[in-house]
Amino acid sequence: MNRRFINFCVSLLYTQKSSYIFSAVMFVFIVFVLSAVIFISNSIRHDISQTALFVPQITVQNQTAGRFAYMTDKHIDRLLMINGISDVVGRVDGYYYFLQADKYLHIVGDDDQPYGTMSISSSVADIFERFYYKDSFNFLSAEEKINITIDKILPKSANIIANDVIVLNTQQAAEVLDIEYKYSYIEIFVPNDSEIEFISRKLKDIYPHTKIATKTQRISKLNHLFYYKGGIFMILYIVVLVSFFVLLKNQINSTINDGKKSIAILRSIGFSIVDIIQLKLIQNSIVSVFAYIFGVGFAYIYVFMLDAPLLKNIFLGDSFIDDIQLTPIVSFDMLLMLFLFTVVPFVASVILPSWKIAIGDMSEAMR
Repeated sequence: MNRRFINFCVSLLYTQKSSYIFSAVMFVFIVFVLSAVIFISNSIRHDISQTALFVPQITVQNQTAGRFAYMTDKHIDRLLMINGISDVVGRVDGYYYFLQADKYLHIVGDDDQPYGTMSISSSVADIFERFYYKDSFNFLSAEEKINITIDKILPKSANIIANDVIVLNTQQAAEVLDIEYKYSYIEIFVPNDSEIEFISRKLKDIYPHTKIATKTQRISKLNHLFYYKGGIFMILYIVVLVSFFVLLKNQINSTINDGKKSIAILRSIGFSIVDIIQLKLIQNSIVSVFAYIFGVGFAYIYVFMLDAPLLKNIFLGDSFIDDIQLTPIVSFDMLLMLFLFTVVPFVASVILPSWKIAIGDMSEAMR
């Protein structure tokens, strides 16, 4: 195979470009959809893994008659007496109903947040600005109006986990939620990770009515938080799969019907079977590789620059969907696998029929 032969292959491909347009467009569409799904799922998985770094080893939530109940300092004092537990922290967490926007906002207490200030997600900031709360917001508790200054707006990249979050000082969060001197749940810290399961079982014996969750269980729950909406997701993949088989069938039929005569002509002017195979290999490799590159490129722009409109809903649902920004994460292993499962079958679907025609009777093919 020399440079002159390659130039001939490219020139012949250009003259026959009309027969490759449908295949190229279909290939770009298939790679685009599959790449977009890979980009979105990898981005979500990355953000969840980052969140998992801050998940406590054990959380304890109180229940009464199967319903949520608050915990108190008495629970903390008793838990601190258990061997193997290094620290116990009560957390304030709940939802505040913003009547004007008809939305529930997630209130999270944090001791590091200065009293009288709050940090909010960009989606919450947009809601507040819509009602002219630009610098501060008035929370209405059961007894009074609490004015809190907006100190910080969290970046959009954090919205996938904290899309409706308002971070307040722990004491002030309790005031807003009307749960002073109570805790929504308790975080338990264990210095020895191998004892986490043992201590969680021990806690269940002491407080059988509580809901105990280990770090492993919480991470598993996070992985299921942004579900794929199975039915729609499967339909999407079935459509892509059917499209790919239609593409392969079109390639085989095109080779058998349209390419039979051209292969016969090439054989008659001295091209060997190997030359025919190399010719088809080069032509279809050019089409498939360029279509693959365009498909992946369009998917990257669609997901990370345009924030994946429509397709993002399949993964994340509709809540604050416009304010969620996906973190650009590219898995080259997955893209390589996609390349092998699309480009290789595409090229093989032409090589095998071309070889079968090339070894056949050329006089019959010329008729």
